[in-house]
Amino acid sequence: MKYLKRMKIHGFKKFVTFDIEFNKDTNILIGDNESGKSTILDAINLVLTQKYKNYDKYIVKELLNEDIVSKFKVDSKIENLPFIQIDLELQLDDVPNNGLYWGMTHGFEKNKSLFGIRFQCKIPDDIIVELMPLIELGQIPYEYYQMTWNTFQGDPYNTLKKPLNFLLIDNDNIDSNNSYNYYNKSLFVSNHNKELQSEIKSEFRNKINKVFSDLPINDVNEHQKFGVNEKRMIFENIITILDDNIPIENKGKGRENIIKTQIALDKNIGKIDILAIEEPENHLSFSNLKQMINEIKKQEGKQLIITTHESMIANSLNLKNILWIKDTEAESLKGISKDDSDFFLKTSDNNMLQYILSNKVILVEGPTEYMLIPKIFEKLYKKSIEDYKITIIDCGGVKYKRYLDIASKTNKKVVIITDNDKKQSNLDEKNTFNDTSSNIKIYMDDSLENWTWETCFYNLNKSKLEDLIEVKENADYLFHGIDYGKVLGKMLNNKVDTAYQMYKTDFDFKIPEYIKESLEWISEQF
Repeated sequence: MKYLKRMKIHGFKKFVTFDIEFNKDTNILIGDNESGKSTILDAINLVLTQKYKNYDKYIVKELLNEDIVSKFKVDSKIENLPFIQIDLELQLDDVPNNGLYWGMTHGFEKNKSLFGIRFQCKIPDDIIVELMPLIELGQIPYEYYQMTWNTFQGDPYNTLKKPLNFLLIDNDNIDSNNSYNYYNKSLFVSNHNKELQSEIKSEFRNKINKVFSDLPINDVNEHQKFGVNEKRMIFENIITILDDNIPIENKGKGRENIIKTQIALDKNIGKIDILAIEEPENHLSFSNLKQMINEIKKQEGKQLIITTHESMIANSLNLKNILWIKDTEAESLKGISKDDSDFFLKTSDNNMLQYILSNKVILVEGPTEYMLIPKIFEKLYKKSIEDYKITIIDCGGVKYKRYLDIASKTNKKVVIITDNDKKQSNLDEKNTFNDTSSNIKIYMDDSLENWTWETCFYNLNKSKLEDLIEVKENADYLFHGIDYGKVLGKMLNNKVDTAYQMYKTDFDFKIPEYIKESLEWISEQF
């Protein structure tokens, strides 16, 4: 199997520096908006397919990192001139002619040879002296930048002899025509060797010319006649993919995404080694997304690199395959226990990416707490939870302990607000855990009498809740066969409805101390 092992970036778009080590099979890139997920795919594409090679030189202005450019303009020295360097380390064992890519001219490990390709975009050293008057003025002479692609051996990289096939599917490209053209071209190239491509295109031109010559078109005059402009007759620009004889661009965005992905995933079509998919969830319904995920999970023999904001994808393709994009590196979650990753594979938990990407999290076990804690926070701090960059997540039926291993691997600050359930063992476990944990704390009421959220509030706000919660005189409000009184019984049996009644009031309730303490701790700087 041929695959991408590692990539280092300097000065490209979002990244000043960036280092990412890829999984052999599946890679799920996650991160906030503008964290650089798309930039990573663009960097791979740039190196392997020589994208931008024939662009106008002023594309360099869009590719250079803005922070590095700003630093140069403040301190305009030669050593501060912006440049781009991208190194790709490849796994190419048993690949014919792999020696072409073997060498030490890379930025990974000194004095160690690896397989790979280096891209550079910079001003050649031999002309910098001539440009000194401009450089000293803080001007960047974009038109003098040169792009080079070299193997780690030091030889020019030739895409005609590329060591592996790469295909990028961008499901959110607003330029539909360019998206289709790029996809169709890439699939055509990956499915035909160079000789067969040339044969097909030559035969296409000959047959077009023959068909045109047989048309009953009159000459313009004695010396001029109509003919075919072969510069416009580019085979790759007119081909499309037909699905049941209908071009995929006529199938609608959602259907288009499914067809393009399924074709690319098909083992029997093309010889794609690395398939990158930009946000496969775009334009897809829940059922269609499930269908696409199932197709992706069947794959063998291809390296998959997927960017996503969708927890269903992350859960279904295994949390251990996640690469969390941070400022200078990607953090792998492969250290998550197999038991936890297998558990989330089997759940439809839709909060996982939100949980991973948040710096501060409050975990609650039900919709009641999820509804009321933001209201309580605003009452206590006169600001919203969002102002403090805190995320509240309802674990639902998933026990909060399933989240703890992930929290420890990602070094996030997490509060768990839970019930003691009338068990002294739960209080003991909470105290032991909090004594040994610095970034995760568990909070519950210390009195077994206040064994759940509802009892805590009721015992502190009895008269107010007796007035607020309506009960029927002849109704039975037993909870698990126990009579806790009509109002508390109704609160326990109708948690969400009674919480909503509380939410709609001016919320002049006394707040349990353990909730105050938890919100104070999570609000502190971390």
